[in-house]
Amino acid sequence: MNQEDLSDAIIDYQVKHHINDTDLAFASHLSVEKVHAMKTGDGMFTDEEVNQIYDYMSANA
Repeated sequence: MNQEDLSDAIIDYQVKHHINDTDLAFASHLSVEKVHAMKTGDGMFTDEEVNQIYDYMSANA
């Protein structure tokens, strides 16, 4: 998936579940900075971190 798909997936999940970056970070065991970077496309994050957030969102849809 590309960055835009990742950003859209995170935003859609947050809207659907009424949670913010902090709540999603805590639940997915990522830092708030990582979640925010994934949403905005800024900063550095690994494929493992991307998979971690996708796994969390899939398991908790």
